[in-house]
Amino acid sequence: MRIPQGHWLKTLPIAHRGLWGGDTAENTLTAYKNAVHNGYAIEIDLWASKDGVIYSFHDGFLKRMTGVEGHINDFDSSYINTLKIVGTDEGIPTLRDVLFAVNGKVPILIEIKNQKDELIVERVLDELFEYQGEIAIQSFNPLHINKVRKIAPHIIRGVLGTSKADGEKWFTRHVLKHLSLNFLVKPDFISMRYADLPLTKRKTKNKAVLGWTVKSQEVYDKIKNHCDNIIFEHFIPNKD
Repeated sequence: MRIPQGHWLKTLPIAHRGLWGGDTAENTLTAYKNAVHNGYAIEIDLWASKDGVIYSFHDGFLKRMTGVEGHINDFDSSYINTLKIVGTDEGIPTLRDVLFAVNGKVPILIEIKNQKDELIVERVLDELFEYQGEIAIQSFNPLHINKVRKIAPHIIRGVLGTSKADGEKWFTRHVLKHLSLNFLVKPDFISMRYADLPLTKRKTKNKAVLGWTVKSQEVYDKIKNHCDNIIFEHFIPNKD
């Protein structure tokens, strides 16, 4: 087991898209700096621009957070860099921006989004090559994580799971619900939608378990005996 009992993935609550709310928008450098200031690990989501620059942004489509139509994969970085997060003066940060801002002060849980850039995993690993802080990588796409296993086996890796994958093909829904490709990926941890906990001991043997995305202390109290840690937003978790 590569995640010992005192590892941050088991002990340090993880702020979903940074520590945000009020005047602070999700997935912004301010949200990440807030998490650093308050001592929480950070969860970020990664997409590649058309010209291969890696951005920290949750949605594939730009509309909700920038007001602009279109998918982030379809624009060059020169255009993406002109956009602002709605209601702020902040742009969409690159992965390089995030790494510079965090600078190893807290761990980062990196989600590689499923996308059409076939080199997304290689691009992310290149960016991370010289970073000295603590990281882990996860994805809903087990093929991404299998590639991480082959290229950078030293990096802690995990799979995301859920029973709610509306609009996906049957095989994809089956994999996300039953984690049926874990034999191939050999994950160190599982990040499961909190409502789908608990998982069977067979699925969690020698693995850490995270519950996502927990939005209240009440929910946390209900599931905390079924997971090692949580990815949270909209409240500050009390682990006692």
